[in-house]
Amino acid sequence: MQRWRPLPSSRIWIALALAISSLVGAIGLFANLFSHVTAASPAQWPIDGWFFAEAVLGLGLLILTGALWYRFGATLTLQYGLDRNGLYIYWLGSRAVIPLHLIERIDRGARAVDNWQTALASIGYYHGRVKTLDGITIHCFTTRSLAEALVIYVGQEAYAISPVDQETFVQELEQRRRLGAVQTLTPGIHVAHFLGYDFWADAVVRRLLLVTLTLNLLLFGALAVIYPALPAEIEWRGDQIGAAAELVPRVRIFFLPIAAFLTSLVNVLAGLIVYRRSPLAARLWQGFSVGVQIFFIIAAAAVLRARV
Repeated sequence: MQRWRPLPSSRIWIALALAISSLVGAIGLFANLFSHVTAASPAQWPIDGWFFAEAVLGLGLLILTGALWYRFGATLTLQYGLDRNGLYIYWLGSRAVIPLHLIERIDRGARAVDNWQTALASIGYYHGRVKTLDGITIHCFTTRSLAEALVIYVGQEAYAISPVDQETFVQELEQRRRLGAVQTLTPGIHVAHFLGYDFWADAVVRRLLLVTLTLNLLLFGALAVIYPALPAEIEWRGDQIGAAAELVPRVRIFFLPIAAFLTSLVNVLAGLIVYRRSPLAARLWQGFSVGVQIFFIIAAAAVLRARV
């Protein structure tokens, strides 16, 4: 198999710079929060709405950092392969397979509908799906803009790539097409198993995860906002049903959203493990996470009603 590198692009350094900047920002925010909580005992932690907002911003920057490092790594490992059977696109342990006999035509450049998702997909390299003006979906794996890329059409889909020396690449591809395939390939995009692409791409799973995260953040945020108004000690009934209430430091109220988050995290891991065998089971796990969040919201409300 012959391998081709993509054309060099400065976009990879933009992704790296943004990744470093977001990481530095997250470290700065968490260092500031850490200095506040280590300067006092847990009962005197300065928790309020602003504290919560800083923590959420820090977590958001960490997630952004991870996404940007992925883009940087994907750009570094992006390659195109050719043999008698197909065209292959490789990145970070993943690959797209395009059987040569399914290729209908090859064009230089295309016009797509621009939107905010297209702009975000151009960080590091052009990645993701865009729609052309005539409704064809283009999967982008190119370090150059769509207008400068090679666009390979396969039915109602296409793939945009940017190999070094496009003329030679097209000649090699056409020569292999004329030779004919010796093996039947299954077309498609096969993402590395560790990324759990099928799980994250499931629309039902994504909605359930969004609801779960929203409920958890609402619980955290509501408790952080009312925390300064709580008495130093609150009633806590412990783990046993019917147990007598005891007075505990008010900071323990955050055990509820933390427990809800950890339970949901376990359910996400379970969903990632079982999704390939049973998507329904994975969805049920995430639906259970929504129920867990609601349960802990009710538990927090009960604790606050009984506060001293």
